[in-house]
Amino acid sequence: MSAPDHNQDAPHYVSVETWLSRTGMSRTDTYRKLGEGVLKAKKIGRKTVIDFRVGMAWIESLPDAEIITK
Repeated sequence: MSAPDHNQDAPHYVSVETWLSRTGMSRTDTYRKLGEGVLKAKKIGRKTVIDFRVGMAWIESLPDAEIITK
């Protein structure tokens, strides 16, 4: 079974608030990743919008979590 394609119906750009609520990332980590160039953003006046598709591709590229149970 293939991984779901989050890019098909995803918005191209989302506000920082929407990014935070949809990904669960913290504001600090989000701005850190923007500064590192991992996440991409644009400015529309004073508003910052994040490239959602690039961000989701980055999240999908992260390794799976290894959950240890006792």
